[in-house]
Amino acid sequence: MFIWLLGNGGCLQAQDVSVNITPQTFPLFNHTFGFLRVSICNNNPTPVSAPANKLRPLISFPDNLTVIEALNTDGTPVSNFSIFSLVNEPSDHTIVLLNTTTLPQFECFEFDIKVFAEEVGTGPITCTLGFQGPPPVGNNPANDNSVAVMPVEINLPVKLQEFKVTKEGAAAQLSWVTSEEVNSERFDVQKSSDGKNWKTFETVQALGESKDSYTYHAVDKAPFSGENLYRLHMIDKDGTSAYSSIRNINFEGTPMSLYPNPVSDELILDIPDLASVSSVQMFDLNGKEVYNSGASPKKTIKVRHLHAGAYVVRVKGVNGDETSSKILVVK
Repeated sequence: MFIWLLGNGGCLQAQDVSVNITPQTFPLFNHTFGFLRVSICNNNPTPVSAPANKLRPLISFPDNLTVIEALNTDGTPVSNFSIFSLVNEPSDHTIVLLNTTTLPQFECFEFDIKVFAEEVGTGPITCTLGFQGPPPVGNNPANDNSVAVMPVEINLPVKLQEFKVTKEGAAAQLSWVTSEEVNSERFDVQKSSDGKNWKTFETVQALGESKDSYTYHAVDKAPFSGENLYRLHMIDKDGTSAYSSIRNINFEGTPMSLYPNPVSDELILDIPDLASVSSVQMFDLNGKEVYNSGASPKKTIKVRHLHAGAYVVRVKGVNGDETSSKILVVK
């Protein structure tokens, strides 16, 4: 508030003007525009107008908000004020305006400051109502200042409606549903065994622009033995990205069965997904290797040439896990 003292037939009248700033009510996302409403009101109880070229509001923004311009509330260029200065320097993102018309009693000037959100973050926005020329006698700064915040949130390329993972044989089936996409580029589907080290095992292209529900799918053909953690890295075309929540599922070793056991001619490896196997080896009880599939494992092993006795079949998964089973060769 400032009090403007005016002579009027030997009487002094006080001019009380206040300022208030209000950020937009909807979320402000990074790399988008936002608006701050500024209200300057003449609260004087007697019919005295605030003179033109006297009110000089200074609005300061945090560094993650770039000041663009001042506008009337209908989006047209501001009309009751002129821009005195506009600065976007480190630690100095400010705009100063000067009223060009008088402000009658009980009326308000309202205008918007348009800003651009450069980065995610938050910080105080302050508005101080100053004046051009010397301060009026008796100025009371009680309502000359207003403070607000305008948090900048991550601009998610998609609205993720659902994300789930299910076990299907030796593979993990992942599916997710988006309800809306804006400028989305791709999904990097990632997995981890400890929640710290993540690896992308499949990349799925996004629709890019959509306001309809759409379901995506991915398959992990080589899950870890034990707990598997999954997440989506959602990436926008401008490089903006965000992560989904984490889903988990457990696999106990490489699922398989060997039959017949005992066997005399041909051993069959019942493995749901042979692509998840990198090699199959067989050893006698002395540790001597008697069979090695190499890099192209098959589901059958000829054993009729082996001596009767016990053997160990070791199946190694492409994820590094190993599963061993004992068989008996008979004649």
